[in-house]
Amino acid sequence: MQTEINGNRFTSKAHINGSTTLYTTYSHLLTAQEVSKEQMQIRDILARPAFYLTASQQRWEEYLKKGLTNPDATPEQTRVAVKAIETLNGNWRSPGGAVKYNTVTPSVTGRWFSGNQTWPWDTWKQAFAMAHFNPDIAKENIRAVFSWQIQPGDSVRPQDVGFVPDLIAWNLSPERGGDGGNWNERNTKPSLAAWSVMEVYNVTQDKAWLAEMYPKLVAYHDWWLRNRDHNGNGVPEYGATRDKAHNTESGEMLFTVKKGDKEETQSGLNNYARVVEKGLYDSLEIPAQVAASWESGRDDAAVFGFIDKEQLDKYVANGGKRSDWTVKFAENRSQDGTLLGYSLLQESVDQASYMYSDNHYLAEMATILGKPEEAKRYRQLAQQLADYINTCMFDPTTQFYYDVRIEDKPLANGCAGKPIVERGKGPEGWSPLFNGAATQANADAVVKVMLDPKEFNTFVPLGTAALTNPAFGADIYWRGRVWVDQFWFGLKGMERYGYRDDALKLADTFFRHAKGLTADGPIQENYNPLTGAQQGAPNFSWSAAHLYMLYNDFFRKQ
Repeated sequence: MQTEINGNRFTSKAHINGSTTLYTTYSHLLTAQEVSKEQMQIRDILARPAFYLTASQQRWEEYLKKGLTNPDATPEQTRVAVKAIETLNGNWRSPGGAVKYNTVTPSVTGRWFSGNQTWPWDTWKQAFAMAHFNPDIAKENIRAVFSWQIQPGDSVRPQDVGFVPDLIAWNLSPERGGDGGNWNERNTKPSLAAWSVMEVYNVTQDKAWLAEMYPKLVAYHDWWLRNRDHNGNGVPEYGATRDKAHNTESGEMLFTVKKGDKEETQSGLNNYARVVEKGLYDSLEIPAQVAASWESGRDDAAVFGFIDKEQLDKYVANGGKRSDWTVKFAENRSQDGTLLGYSLLQESVDQASYMYSDNHYLAEMATILGKPEEAKRYRQLAQQLADYINTCMFDPTTQFYYDVRIEDKPLANGCAGKPIVERGKGPEGWSPLFNGAATQANADAVVKVMLDPKEFNTFVPLGTAALTNPAFGADIYWRGRVWVDQFWFGLKGMERYGYRDDALKLADTFFRHAKGLTADGPIQENYNPLTGAQQGAPNFSWSAAHLYMLYNDFFRKQ
């Protein structure tokens, strides 16, 4: 065979007279060292291809043997589980560049997610699922994230000890001596790390794994309470780090005022407050607000003040106030006055619920590792959070959970403020159910809303904004589209509080109406709640992870 290479193309020609099998290898390599190492592997593969093909087949059969253990699943559910296993393993990437461990990227076929880019929010979910069929890579994916956890004396952000960056990748940021444009330390992601680590332990029973991860999880937990709890009440907020994207060199928060065809970048919280009070603007762009929404894992969600101009105009025309959608910020500082970062002046019910779970899992780990006093303290913190969530974050009028505003002074009942009902209902409202923090009475009320066809029970159910939300849009990233993680959180929350049959009906609706799911098409990033149309990136890892969780756990007969 003769092969001619021309730029990014090649042509191979061969004179074939009879039955012939052609073997071809494909490698994606980024350094000369990798190319040299790969050549040896390629030569061995082509010297004995049958051996390698058999080994590959056996490896995949082993994944399926470990992962397909639900005798109650239907053929369609099992088919989707196989696609999920294929997707997660297909997005697995070896160590490279600044990523020193094997990792799993959201989608190698999505341009914004390809390479070895690694997010913690995706990792927690991917590892939870992969623990059941590829536990070594589940561990590696988590290690990859924590390998860049900020340590004492860090040269870039010594004020952020315990912080886990939002995105690590092949190339470091310029601040860390690289030239990468994707590396992101502007924010982190919600605290489901302990949930994921504990699932890996539950599958592997590897106590050394817990001993390795426990101090990292404690440092992460402590960072939240030190750098994101502005009023010191144990309920952390979402926010933004001290970063050149968010503030001036002297630490003043940046924002851009837009009026007509003019825009002006200004700085400082006092200045921001004056601009908001005067209201002489069409819109505000606030990098810290964007980072805070990223930190929640729900970019541009309504609860963080995101709404399209046409939607806002309609809201105001119907009697609402523009200020209902204006977010406020606070500086978080250490005892010596060092700027640590920024918090939104609202306590998020989903993060409070995740922290409730975080404390429970840390208590469980501490017990296993022989740390009874630490376990006791985490259980106490969990109970305090549950009490706060049910006292302060549930609105009895609309029968749903919401974020709460942080007012200048706490209310008489000890709450930081009242629920932010004006920004509508979103999946954050069933987070207390998924995490087990809700009371039964409140859970009953929330499930009623979830099952209401005028709210969340759409053609594809449990979208990221209710139909009644002023900022709802069926094709808006986090204000309408159905994401499989939030869908799964909803189903598990319903099941936890006695609504398994209703949850199974929603799951059946999802499987029937999410286009391409049970056919040959790839697993999608998200789906249109009104039509079931595929949206976002194909071959999406966390969608695959939660679909596998449905197969492996939820679809088992009770």
